[in-house]
Amino acid sequence: MKQASLVILLVALCAITVGAQVGAPKAPFSIYAGGSMAVPNGPTEFTDMYKAGYNAFAGLGFKTFPKTQLVAKLEYNQFPFDPIGAIGVDGGNTKIWMYGADARMSFAPPAFPLKPFAFVGGGMANMTFDDFSGSNSTLVTALNTTVEGWSENKPYFNVGAGFEFMSSPAFTLFLQGRYVSVSTSGSATTFVPFSLGLKFF
Repeated sequence: MKQASLVILLVALCAITVGAQVGAPKAPFSIYAGGSMAVPNGPTEFTDMYKAGYNAFAGLGFKTFPKTQLVAKLEYNQFPFDPIGAIGVDGGNTKIWMYGADARMSFAPPAFPLKPFAFVGGGMANMTFDDFSGSNSTLVTALNTTVEGWSENKPYFNVGAGFEFMSSPAFTLFLQGRYVSVSTSGSATTFVPFSLGLKFF
């Protein structure tokens, strides 16, 4: 998570520098940074053993058409291990890094203060687990043996929508929700992130 926070901080600092250039021509790209919570959706093993976690992301959007951008992004999601009856067990968080791009479309006139948008995209996801620890040594050992060395790199797709709120000439606030599906072995791992963020111009 420290790496994700550092990425978002650096992106935000760059964006503030760009926004401070008064009188400069409007750049043909936008910088995105945000995050909030992510809710497990499937399969049953995922929803039963993990609770809602958090996500953070940063992206760089390039205008392809007047109301369309191609947004390259880096994202991190983490879900805490929390099954019923697993007393004396800590750790075991599911961690998902995602690298991809979205086609993002706006549906309002440029001067309109509230702009709905929708997006669809995909890329690659890396899914791993933290080690387990705790006082229940028998269960901790069994769980660590199960996930030891486990890591998957799989394609993902996502689709979502949201709203932008004009905040200043340099940036807008946005709120979005989406559905994410990672093509993990067996059943796909799916979750629903809800994100609050800033779009810098």
